Amino acid sequence: MKNIVIANAKKSRIKRMLQIAAFIVVCGGIGYGLGFLTDTFFKEYIKAHISNSSKMLTIVRIYGLAFIFFFSFLIHIIVHEAGHLIFGLLTGYSYVSFRVGSHAFIKEDGKLRYKRFSIPGTGGQCLLMPPPQKSGTYPFVLYNLGGVIMNVITVAAALLVVIFMDSVTYPIDAILFLFSLGGIYIIIVNGIPMKLAGIPNDAHNVLSMSRDVEARNAFHTQLTVNGLQSQGKRIKDFPLAMFKLRENADLCNPLNTGTRLLEYNWYLDNMDLEKAKECLETLTPYHSKLPQYFRQLINCERIFLELIGNCDKSFIDSLYDDSLKKHIKVSKFMLGRYRLLMAYEGFYNGDREKALEHYEAAKQIARKYPVKGDAEMELMLMDWIKERL
Repeated sequence: MKNIVIANAKKSRIKRMLQIAAFIVVCGGIGYGLGFLTDTFFKEYIKAHISNSSKMLTIVRIYGLAFIFFFSFLIHIIVHEAGHLIFGLLTGYSYVSFRVGSHAFIKEDGKLRYKRFSIPGTGGQCLLMPPPQKSGTYPFVLYNLGGVIMNVITVAAALLVVIFMDSVTYPIDAILFLFSLGGIYIIIVNGIPMKLAGIPNDAHNVLSMSRDVEARNAFHTQLTVNGLQSQGKRIKDFPLAMFKLRENADLCNPLNTGTRLLEYNWYLDNMDLEKAKECLETLTPYHSKLPQYFRQLINCERIFLELIGNCDKSFIDSLYDDSLKKHIKVSKFMLGRYRLLMAYEGFYNGDREKALEHYEAAKQIARKYPVKGDAEMELMLMDWIKERL
């Protein structure tokens, strides 16, 4: 048995090394291509418009180009999310929400409404309602890769204009080239299967779902639940069987981790706190292998359950470190943050006044919260905490 474990660990290391090597080779090839393009097509105007300018003008132009690159990157985030939207709608999905940064457009009661919302670690997100599964499958490839496809189209168009249209000169050609660089970066980080900070990118999701039926089902479940909760359905109103994974499911796969956390929320919404704790503890053996975002989210819930239970301060202190505090601080649009802080101030510090401040802040956030069903659950839990204070 020990030899099997060692062999599996060795295979995992080799696989990881091959992935890193492939990523380096691809990035190296792209870098060489960009260098070739720069030397071939942009060498002369760089000399003419930057190198031969006055020192002050050179600095201004360099900073100006850096700003253009940064702005182009933001545009490509919008283009990327628009790609998910377009290809999702073309393959039978229906609109739920479109977000760039913290600016979101949510469909409510048949109308688009503007709301503020963000998830730490994400620059944007397009969430759609998937079509029903037929014969155990549904269109997931184009929805996931739609963002990369749109980035490829816009980058190719910009480069073709710069290379083949002689009438396009500085600074327009420089702007288009920098726009292309921003897009190429987005294409790399989303189009090559990899995990960023432990979270799988679009291409990795496609690869994972192509190989694993359970991961494919988990993705469909999460999109469906988000879509119906956005319309006001509570998670307790879904059948529990919808969130049940097979016994030996790979909980290191973030898609399966997300489904297990939906099951946890189902128990919370039904106020079955013992079952909720048992459900959360099934993720403990995989904790170190999960993406940081999930680890922090799970630790927040572990602290919450301890606060409303035995309130063992030594256990809470062991989890409530600087990294978790930072996560909580940046999660200002997440209602779970206020539920945790309310319980912490009320039961750990015994400060009812501060606890109620978090309660009032949560009520303000809930009014414009994009996922109405989730907001109702969170307010129900905070009302329950308020009664116990």
